[in-house]
Amino acid sequence: MAQESRPGDDFVSLQEVPEGTKVKLADGVIAEVTANPRDGGWLFIKFVEYPDDPSRVGEDDMVFCTDVLGVV
Repeated sequence: MAQESRPGDDFVSLQEVPEGTKVKLADGVIAEVTANPRDGGWLFIKFVEYPDDPSRVGEDDMVFCTDVLGVV
């Protein structure tokens, strides 16, 4: 499972993050993992909370490991 980032960490290890897990992104967005290719780099997500643009809640997207701050 992913671990919270610590000072000095550049990213969270994503290989074992299961579908359904909620993650916090660098821009303050909360997203739910919808698929994980287990390549350690990418997650497929659905926006759950999007403070800057609430119209994006429910939208699907992909995120790279450096954009993920940790598991919520």
